[in-house]
Amino acid sequence: MTVTEQHLYRPPAGGGQLAVLLAISALYIGFGMTMGLIQGGFPAIMRAQGMSLGAVGWLYALYLPLGVAFLWSPLVDRWRPPFLATELAWIVPMQLASALVVAAVALMPGADLRLLFALGMCVAFAMATMDIALDALAVERIDPAWRPRAAACKLAALSIGAMIGGGAFVALFQRFGWATIFLIYAASLLVLIVPMLLVSRAKSTVAPRAAAPQQKASLRGLLRNPIQRKRLILLTLTCCVIFPLSALNRLMLIDMQVPMETIGGVVGTLGPVTMLITAGVAAPLMHRFGMPRAIWLFTALGILALAAMAVGYVRVLPWLAIAGVVSMGAAVSGIYVVLSARILGWSRGSQPATDYATFYGVGRFVSTLATIGFAQAVALMSWPLFYLGGALALLTVVALLRHSVEEKDQQDE
Repeated sequence: MTVTEQHLYRPPAGGGQLAVLLAISALYIGFGMTMGLIQGGFPAIMRAQGMSLGAVGWLYALYLPLGVAFLWSPLVDRWRPPFLATELAWIVPMQLASALVVAAVALMPGADLRLLFALGMCVAFAMATMDIALDALAVERIDPAWRPRAAACKLAALSIGAMIGGGAFVALFQRFGWATIFLIYAASLLVLIVPMLLVSRAKSTVAPRAAAPQQKASLRGLLRNPIQRKRLILLTLTCCVIFPLSALNRLMLIDMQVPMETIGGVVGTLGPVTMLITAGVAAPLMHRFGMPRAIWLFTALGILALAAMAVGYVRVLPWLAIAGVVSMGAAVSGIYVVLSARILGWSRGSQPATDYATFYGVGRFVSTLATIGFAQAVALMSWPLFYLGGALALLTVVALLRHSVEEKDQQDE
């Protein structure tokens, strides 16, 4: 979409915006299911079966395709598969591919772990590509006034998906078995495409996306802009702090001898529920207090959560540690909503897929490496020391990020 076309185009208001938002959110649920399985399912299961903490950390490598998707995001901006409407061109094929691979996995229990890991990488790659196109659609179709609600809806959808993938699937795995769980997962990915297909048929709610032939999408376009480059660096530093502080906590509970049933049933369910609550209150908080104050409120919650986990671990109080894990998820989710609202504005230009994917992708990629590294480091120090350093790092990065959060996008003026 060219700059001129951006000024001429006005995203649909009222019911049209809501329909687009609901269709996008449905696909985010499927994406959240995938992230829930990668982050909260397999690592905890393998740790409970005796795998070393350092080895478990490497399982997060399945998350890497979600972090390096920005490398092929210019392709999503420049070209789309034929025979499909613009908003469906990448989303539908990638979602279908993911469902087919998952269905294949369901039919091969006991297969070689290397084969299963390779298939998992294929699913992660397809879902990451789908996510690029979906994020670009959100950037183009969501009106600036709806951005806080869009960011909150994204968190809510990801939370529901995480509740299913990282909670329900893990808790019910032993009861229903490999084939049933993965077939349900594959069927869910197919069902979640339906709302987007319905929205695509309603031509009045989705305007066609025009190409920008005078400027090819590229990573250089973002990196050459000093303001965008600064935002990217600060955002990446923030991700390197908040994601390890959230992702590794189930391993801490395993080290405290908390039963897997409790982790899957309580943390895997209660955690996403609090994330849903956070999604509900985040947008009103941003409207009432502004984004800088909102992010500090969630940071304060994160500090309290880190203290609860450290004290719970030292004094062997599982209930306190679990409360800290759940609260930390809510705090990180709140910070995520504020950042998501800003990124929607930062990416509104001639290459939305590339800009949005780069903002999120670089942070995801580097923070995944940081998570793997911190998993090794915790084995050498201790969980309380890890949480103390995490609290100091969290305060530092949020203070550095504040100016960028305060900035008002030129597109909104």
